[in-house]
Amino acid sequence: MLDEMSSTELSEWADFFRENSFSDALLDAEFSTLKAQVFMLVTGKEIDAADFSLLTLPGAVQSMTEQDLLEVAVGIPGGVRFEPESR
Repeated sequence: MLDEMSSTELSEWADFFRENSFSDALLDAEFSTLKAQVFMLVTGKEIDAADFSLLTLPGAVQSMTEQDLLEVAVGIPGGVRFEPESR
């Protein structure tokens, strides 16, 4: 891989890696995989390594309907309420 990179690309990658290391995610992946393998060895049951991960994946963002937003806004004291002109 390194023989295909220019020295400029290598130095840019090194600068990026200094600021954005992936060591936390890598360590978490390694240890969660190890724990899952030990669990499967002892119990004989299949389990996903993500079940042992300490880092949580970002959840899917749920979009709210206009009615949901209006119901949430009822509990906010003060402020100005804007409604569409079509009503």
